[in-house]
Amino acid sequence: MRIKSSKLFEEVVVTVLIAIMTILASSAAFAFPVRRAFVGCRYPSISKATRARCAVNYKPRHRYYHSSTSLPVKNDANDDVNIDNEEKRKAYLAVGSNMGDTYQNIANALSSLQSNGSIKLLQTSFLRTTAPMYVTDQPNFLNGAVQVETSLPPFELLSAIKQVENDLGRDLSGNSQRYGPRPVDLDILLYDGYDITTSEGTAAETIGENDLQPNALVMHQPSEKLIIPHPRMQEREFVLAPMMDLEMGGGGNQITHPVLNKSMKELLNTLIKNNTKNSNSDDNDEEEYPPAHRVLPLPRGRMLVFNETIIQGILNVTPDSFSDGGKFSKSVEDALAQALQMEKDGAGIIDIGGESTRPGAEAVGIEEELRRVMPIIERIREESDIPISIDTRNARVAQAAIEAGADIVNDVSGGTHDPEMLPSVALMGVPMILMHMRGNPKTMQALTNYTKNDGVLSGVALELMARSKAAEAAGIPRWLQVLDPGIGFAKDVDGNLSLIKGAGVIRANCGNMPFLFGPSRKGFIGKVTGETDPAERDFGTIAACLISIENKEEIRDACNILRVHNVKAVKQAVLTYEAIQKAKME
Repeated sequence: MRIKSSKLFEEVVVTVLIAIMTILASSAAFAFPVRRAFVGCRYPSISKATRARCAVNYKPRHRYYHSSTSLPVKNDANDDVNIDNEEKRKAYLAVGSNMGDTYQNIANALSSLQSNGSIKLLQTSFLRTTAPMYVTDQPNFLNGAVQVETSLPPFELLSAIKQVENDLGRDLSGNSQRYGPRPVDLDILLYDGYDITTSEGTAAETIGENDLQPNALVMHQPSEKLIIPHPRMQEREFVLAPMMDLEMGGGGNQITHPVLNKSMKELLNTLIKNNTKNSNSDDNDEEEYPPAHRVLPLPRGRMLVFNETIIQGILNVTPDSFSDGGKFSKSVEDALAQALQMEKDGAGIIDIGGESTRPGAEAVGIEEELRRVMPIIERIREESDIPISIDTRNARVAQAAIEAGADIVNDVSGGTHDPEMLPSVALMGVPMILMHMRGNPKTMQALTNYTKNDGVLSGVALELMARSKAAEAAGIPRWLQVLDPGIGFAKDVDGNLSLIKGAGVIRANCGNMPFLFGPSRKGFIGKVTGETDPAERDFGTIAACLISIENKEEIRDACNILRVHNVKAVKQAVLTYEAIQKAKME
């Protein structure tokens, strides 16, 4: 959206504050760290010890960087302090693109940044498609944020970023339109800084004696085109929303703006509140922009957009599935007709499985699984470009399916069955659905006790997040992950009911990751209703699906996928439910 006058004023104020604090920090009379100037030393009620600490004569050692092997940091003409080139610092970067294959551009940029070993990707936000700001006559952007660890000081990090942007085709000549289209856009948002006092409250003599403070660096070097923190981040929802993702995904640790002294959540809530107030104003003449939507990148430049609940239609090509076993396993054309019908009925994904994982099921050989699933994937791709997920526990099957045209790997074991699964999915660069499960289909129903984990909600959340972190460590970023609490897998009836009722709680405990819920025709519905025929449990399925997406916790931009057999019935129910939820009470 265009900058309103209040936002322009705020931008000017923040920029001026950063400049003033940087100038003051370089003065011998100004002794406390820049971050402390805004946080701990501005209140009249501070302790004598704190005031004394603020009065120590100090020349800051975290503002001036020079490229060399030993990285000397200039304090004055006669005083050099060396920083170990391998000393690691953390930084937050904004990433974006609105030209070509936007996700692949971002992925290529991050891969290039890490190519020389001085920058390591630690964590990603989720990705959002957002309307352009400032210059609106251009394609929507794909935006996100990442946390990196680096041995590069800020100017060298900036240089590495600009080199990557140049290599990927961004025009850095100065002749391109400012805020115009770009194949890739990388910005430094925050960077670790240093406390300047020892534990005794006296000025530290060397950088090595200082405490590294998260995101504390404040620097204003407009001549070098580098201002940290980024001077406009607080006005950009497409920056603050991904930064809040990282805040939620970091174990609940706040990411604090070193000048404004507010968390990313606080800044985002303030921005949204102000935007809502302005949009509701009678004299508002600003152009309205559509909201940002989270997305799941798919191969070939496609994306699943979480602007609504996505329905995943089940297509089992097995002879022994609990609900429709054998119905679509004998004829590829029958299976194709079912897939196309589910697409017509509103499915956003077709989930193809060649191995039954119902309780007590026997494992299927890889060659047999391939024989079952490959023909239907290839046949669907001849007729439709609908996203396809491959329901498999085996890396070989996942690889073959993706090569044949599938888009997503759906592993009921969460990557525990086959040790090659996580690295294989990471190498392919496709999304992965990580389901919670204990044991295997033959043993899982003996593993339903979660008392040691303070109940099923806590236990499933902890174990799911362990799988998510394992996937991330293997190279599958969070923006390519979907979590599934595993309804019916290593849960008893009460456990299943608790998971559905507490869907919002488990989502919050898992950092607002996208969630897939699969209650369709499961045995717990039969136990509750007395219905013994799985095919007759669609009414109970609808109830379970609607409760699972209720969002009583009012989690912002929650993302849902529902895996079901009867796509038409559940799609109609969800559309009606969501329309009622959005309706105004006049």
